[in-house]
Amino acid sequence: MGRTLVMIGAAAGFVVVAFFGFLVYVLLASGQPSYWEGDIAAFERRDVSNPPPADAVLFVGADDVRLWETLAADMAPIPVIQRGFGGAQISHVTHYAARIIVPYRPRAIVLIAGEADMSDVRGRRPEDVLGDFKAFVDALRAQGVGAPVYFVSIRPSPMRLSRWYGARRANELIEEYVRTRTDLHYIDVASQMFDARDNIRRELFRWDGLSLNASGYALLTEKIRAAILAARQGAGEAAPAIQ
Repeated sequence: MGRTLVMIGAAAGFVVVAFFGFLVYVLLASGQPSYWEGDIAAFERRDVSNPPPADAVLFVGADDVRLWETLAADMAPIPVIQRGFGGAQISHVTHYAARIIVPYRPRAIVLIAGEADMSDVRGRRPEDVLGDFKAFVDALRAQGVGAPVYFVSIRPSPMRLSRWYGARRANELIEEYVRTRTDLHYIDVASQMFDARDNIRRELFRWDGLSLNASGYALLTEKIRAAILAARQGAGEAAPAIQ
């Protein structure tokens, strides 16, 4: 009996060690662009069977884009293309720009990324995130993409509150940079996710404390849609009718 218990305990210990080893592998591997190759290939296959709309606003980035199930309806009548993949970092989006941005010739680009950058196990500084955003913009321009870029501020989440202070500084740096250019726009959603006492509004998040719920996406819709329409009107374009 005692030997059996020892064997069971050893097996259980092995499973626990293997499980945590797998988690470490995923955390390290997901920090590399190649980790998302399958997602990008799936986008390309989808483009063949279901070509995306022309002259659309491209939403690209991480989970907030990927999980936005009502994006097309929320942005109507503005046509959109949705290309969010996993916990993508800004540099990952840049890496795949030639495959998921350039071919679409988008009217505008909305980038929702940066949270995964600040959560990288290797450690990222706010200055690193700024540098990656600059590299993203430079890569687009070098590949002939002249569409305006809208950077949606890195948002907080209840489960990663300790990361927020670095993310807030990254937002400040990116906002300062955006002000120096006419082809870039900064959309602040983060400040709207705190109440009057500076506490995170948990009603905007799902049970996991990480993902946005319908209320959270309603906030994103309000801020992003208004910014896109305002920029179009400011450029003298005819704004689509708001339904």
